[in-house]
Amino acid sequence: MTVNTGPILDYRGKPVPDQSKHSGIIPYDVGRADLQQCADALMRLRAEYLFSQQRYDAIGFHFVGGQYYAWKDYCKGLRPVAKGNGIRWAQGAEQPKDHASLRAYLDLVYTYASTISLARELKPAGGFAIGTVIIHAGSPGHCFIIIDERTDAAGRRQYRLAEGYTPAQSIYVLRNPSGAANDPWCTLTAGTIRTASYVFYKYELKKFE
Repeated sequence: MTVNTGPILDYRGKPVPDQSKHSGIIPYDVGRADLQQCADALMRLRAEYLFSQQRYDAIGFHFVGGQYYAWKDYCKGLRPVAKGNGIRWAQGAEQPKDHASLRAYLDLVYTYASTISLARELKPAGGFAIGTVIIHAGSPGHCFIIIDERTDAAGRRQYRLAEGYTPAQSIYVLRNPSGAANDPWCTLTAGTIRTASYVFYKYELKKFE
């Protein structure tokens, strides 16, 4: 996964106040609205991966209300529209299966999904490994994903972690809160997890299909 240097920017293009929590930036756009937050960032990473593999029909996510919305249905013109406390489906213009269409689709997903729907959607994970999502579902909740791992000189497993945050901002690689500046390698153990941005007292270990 490509990681760049630079500041974390919010959806308005302004640096966020806390620039000490990251060791690098994953170069996906944030968008121009306050949408791509923590759960959304993980859905973005998943969607971009499937897109890069041309697994277009596998791109789809659930809303908090339980509805499943696939990118292929967006491309066919199906659109969610808010109705009271729920949604209704409307027919819009068909769209090509290109990256611009994917981004427009994801902004709709972000509107109706959250850590609650993502936690329901993900499958149980057996432990810490590449692809494991550490998630606390709630309003607010939080989550991050393991994107890389290694064994250090002492034989300890260490991990690189990626997340998004609120307000919508760059997807970034977390730094090790107890390591040197810009050190991305974190140690994870069962029990309370303290990252550079959040303390997880309760969480689940999950993974995408």
